[in-house]
Amino acid sequence: MVTKKYLTVGLITAAAIAAVLLLFVDWEARAVKKQLRSIAKAMTWTPADSELTMAVRIKNVQEKISEICQVEIQSYGVSQQMDKKDIPAYMMMAKNYYKHLSVELEDLKVESIQLPQAHAIATAYIKATGADGQSNDEILVVEFNLQKVEKTWQVTTAKELQVLEK
Repeated sequence: MVTKKYLTVGLITAAAIAAVLLLFVDWEARAVKKQLRSIAKAMTWTPADSELTMAVRIKNVQEKISEICQVEIQSYGVSQQMDKKDIPAYMMMAKNYYKHLSVELEDLKVESIQLPQAHAIATAYIKATGADGQSNDEILVVEFNLQKVEKTWQVTTAKELQVLEK
């Protein structure tokens, strides 16, 4: 009798927790944030990283970018459409130019989700050391547009909104 009572209370508690999770957690926003943070993590490297590590990171970034992605980052003089298949060349050029690079996204906020589109804004903290040893740290506010393709969010646009600090 007591066991049934505890089992019933446990099932009711589990059902209540499941209902709260389904009603109050925005799973799509979490997926968008996870995707953007994953790209930032893949855009981080050191000279000690092997070619295999870079290949895995390049593939990781390619999977998260749409076939054509518009990139506008005025601080770095970038304003162009990038084809998904050109990502390896761009990342290897960046690896040759920056021996250390780290990208962290803070204050990541998903502004809107209207399936299959999403719009997010984040503060990107970029720490870079050029091949010449010169430090080039930036803080940028970046706007992202994403599109959901086959259950995966892909970046279609990355645009710098303003430079906070140089």
